[in-house]
Amino acid sequence: MGAVGSDSVTYMKPTSSSNSTTPERLGLRRIPLVTNLIDDKSPLILYDSTWIFGKVLLARYYFGTYATSSVPNRTVSFLFNGTGVWLYGAKRNTRNGYTIELDGTTYGPYSAYNANEEFLQVLFSQTSLAQGMHNLSLTYAGINDSSVDIDLIVWQSEVGSDDQELITETIQDTDPRFQYQEAAWSSPPDANFYSNGTGHYTEAYPASATLTFTVCSEMVTLFGATSTSTGPYTVQLDGGNVLKYNGTALLPFYGVTLFHANNLGPGQHSLTITNVPAETGQQLCIDYALVSSLSK
Repeated sequence: MGAVGSDSVTYMKPTSSSNSTTPERLGLRRIPLVTNLIDDKSPLILYDSTWIFGKVLLARYYFGTYATSSVPNRTVSFLFNGTGVWLYGAKRNTRNGYTIELDGTTYGPYSAYNANEEFLQVLFSQTSLAQGMHNLSLTYAGINDSSVDIDLIVWQSEVGSDDQELITETIQDTDPRFQYQEAAWSSPPDANFYSNGTGHYTEAYPASATLTFTVCSEMVTLFGATSTSTGPYTVQLDGGNVLKYNGTALLPFYGVTLFHANNLGPGQHSLTITNVPAETGQQLCIDYALVSSLSK
């Protein structure tokens, strides 16, 4: 049985148009876009300690999950590399106000209140950003007996040019390009829920796995499983900054984005993920990676 993941990547080429202001007529090149989607349960979304997984009306939310906070002035943040971003949540009769900060500029206040209760609503969006790293955060600005929630985040990134194709390869955890500290890693007991029926997990500290791959200027996405048994982990790409995430979740989830990076540049790259549990027995679970390169 293969895993069904809630996170996705879609490649879109620009469409032609007879409009006089097309990029070609202005002497500019058309730039395709990659659309990335992560669900609220991805560790890439950084919640403070007041955010919890919602427990009611789950069938109305994307993939049956959402995160919510009812504590005023508490924040959730997300760092992305791209040109546009869309933050989705619900507008309900139990929801209240919030503000948004993007790259140091504050937007709002906005209200997520709606007596008719609407789901998969855009709480904030921004396009035409310069391609690069951006920091988005939402702060709950309501009162204690109300709340705000997050369902999913979508963002877009520029890739290559119109005459190039984005070629994506799936690298399973059993591929020799994944190198493990063998004594510390083993097959998870729920491997039948993983992609291709295989996975690697560890409870050891510090146990690491390194993926080495070659691309032409684009991206890598690493997927795994999260649950009540998984915990904090770190990721380092090409010897750069060590980033820390928390993989703890309310329920077992599969096909979850553990790490994503794009605009990598051509050549060989190395991605190291390490289990750094906050308490004894916490796990790190790896499923597979998607590596995307540009043709030509």
